[in-house]
Amino acid sequence: MKTIDIRLKTSEETLLKGLIGKQLQCYLHDEFQFTPSSSQAVQIMMEGDRPYYLYSFTEPQDYFGAQEDVAVWTFQEEGLPIIEKKHFVKVPVGEVIQRIVLVQENQRVYSDDEQTYDVWLTRGIIIDFGNHQIAFEKDIWFSEEIIVHKGYDLANRFSPVDSFGKDWDGSVRTECSRIEKKL
Repeated sequence: MKTIDIRLKTSEETLLKGLIGKQLQCYLHDEFQFTPSSSQAVQIMMEGDRPYYLYSFTEPQDYFGAQEDVAVWTFQEEGLPIIEKKHFVKVPVGEVIQRIVLVQENQRVYSDDEQTYDVWLTRGIIIDFGNHQIAFEKDIWFSEEIIVHKGYDLANRFSPVDSFGKDWDGSVRTECSRIEKKL
């Protein structure tokens, strides 16, 4: 069985956890065209004008037996050169972060009842202000798009787990589940 883990790293989780109890001034994303998404990056501005960045870049990975470009997320303080080329839209928030939840997804693939893959990924980040939420969702596996959600109970707006493996060969069985990890 092959195990793949492309969740946010422990250091990235620690960086996110450090934002709890602080004021999120605003976040910045690409101008929405057809979907509420930002390509490759979202910038988060915290109190004191301190920027953080959520990036989604493709990397060559084993994607269930084929070498494919798979979108991998990172969360960091460093602004990469791509940011200078962006024409971001600024969305004011001005509220204190009450909690942050990581939506972790586990994808399992079976061939002839033998598990062949066990894949973990960060499907999304939910920032909770107590009376509403902002969420960033990883789109499909190869997409560098970061979907932006605003509202309530945003984990329920994420793509359904039953969409994983839906169009696969009948000899392969797939399972998908999610857990919400509170930081």
